Amino acid sequence: MNKTTIIVLGIFAALLVAVLATREDHVSVGVRKLELPRVDKDKVSSIELSGARSARLEKEGDGWRVVDPARPEQKYVADESLVTSALDALGELRHPDFVTDRVETHAEYELDDAKGLKLKVVQTGAPAIELVLGKSARSGGAYVRKAGENEVFVARGRLDWTVRKDVKGWRKRALLSLEPEDLTQLTLRSKDGEVLTLNAGSKPGEWSVAEGTALPPNFRFDPALADQVARQISSLSAQDFLEGEAAADTATGLGGAHDTVEAKLKDGKTIAVHLAPAGKDGAAVAARIDGDPQVYQLAAYSADALRKRLTDLRDLRLFHFEQPKVTRFKLQAGPSPVQVAREGSEWKVIEPRTLPAGFEFDSSQVESVLSWLGSLRAARVVDGSPGEAQLGVNTPAALVEISIEASPSQTLRLGKEAPGSAAGVKEFYARTSNDPLAYALPEYVKTRLAQGLQLFKKPEMPRGGPSQIGGLDQLPPEVRQQLEAQLRARQMQ
Repeated sequence: MNKTTIIVLGIFAALLVAVLATREDHVSVGVRKLELPRVDKDKVSSIELSGARSARLEKEGDGWRVVDPARPEQKYVADESLVTSALDALGELRHPDFVTDRVETHAEYELDDAKGLKLKVVQTGAPAIELVLGKSARSGGAYVRKAGENEVFVARGRLDWTVRKDVKGWRKRALLSLEPEDLTQLTLRSKDGEVLTLNAGSKPGEWSVAEGTALPPNFRFDPALADQVARQISSLSAQDFLEGEAAADTATGLGGAHDTVEAKLKDGKTIAVHLAPAGKDGAAVAARIDGDPQVYQLAAYSADALRKRLTDLRDLRLFHFEQPKVTRFKLQAGPSPVQVAREGSEWKVIEPRTLPAGFEFDSSQVESVLSWLGSLRAARVVDGSPGEAQLGVNTPAALVEISIEASPSQTLRLGKEAPGSAAGVKEFYARTSNDPLAYALPEYVKTRLAQGLQLFKKPEMPRGGPSQIGGLDQLPPEVRQQLEAQLRARQMQ
């Protein structure tokens, strides 16, 4: 290699280094670009929407308010998470694809004054960001242009759907933002005058009926159901808002007898939520909070979760046992009983003494059935005091007996079909050894117990092995490999 060649190569290498050091991520020579000022969320003071949507968001202190430009005197609390999401989406707008600079295409892309959504973001000490957003592009994203300019781009991010909201869409819908552990007491007042007071315990989820409350005979209170009420009121969210005449007490029903839920907090404050009478066919329910002039609309299921009386908080569990302490399990739902016993960490079949040909017993299935029975709840308590013959439990269609270490055995007997299901579901009478009440259970309980010995059969592996199990292909490769290996090992046991 001569001296001239070496010099040429040296110059080329120097030029290559210079090019690599100064090049942009995207080739920009001759390429149209949408240049926008940097978004500094801390300096944004307002967001204005006009055209296809109309709303103005204003920063006030540490929070945001939203107003209708046509009624600037009426301000509402805005959902700060929605504002943050919109500003983040604006900041993520990078390198949109250039489409055209012909002004006559603006109407086609809904970027004209008639259909365009105008967005203006005002920042303290920085230029405002002004865009016009149009319709969705076929390839994804939405058409966008800079206000006052003709060049049209396709923005692939989430900006369009994060800002395309009217005043109501920006409003904060959370009525309350509490932690369930902040509540010390709940008072449920029904429209009929029934009052139920519940006291929180020292541990999360612990609730009890206030001392002096008259309880029905053989009533068992379920703290978990009371905790559901506490969690519902702590995170109560509006489905919609009522204004003007629609919000009047005469229109909502809040002027007459209605249900109320009062929550006392650790700081001594009391919050009262008023619920209007339920509407027809799952219609939204009007609600308001003491001290808040706004009338909200709650989803029917949210209101129903708060409308609880003492009988709604009844413990309908049929068994009460600690699963590791179960020593024996007997099931008879036909001519031949099935019985299994715990031996160390495994379960063994006692009855029948000889298993059917080809039957593979799976000890883990016993634990699965016990777990199901431990959480099984009746559909309802049967009214009155029907006798065992009337219930059909003297000659039960299914019998479950669970033996427990250092405790009496617990039994469940299923009888005849029980009429009167409010849900129109077929039900059967049942009675347990835990109390003298009669219960109604859905038909699926009887159907499952009727499987008898088959409840404990080892599940068959799909043809083709573990890889054919649905959903495994969605797991990370290393997790899938470990799971498939475990399934194969279990199949070989």
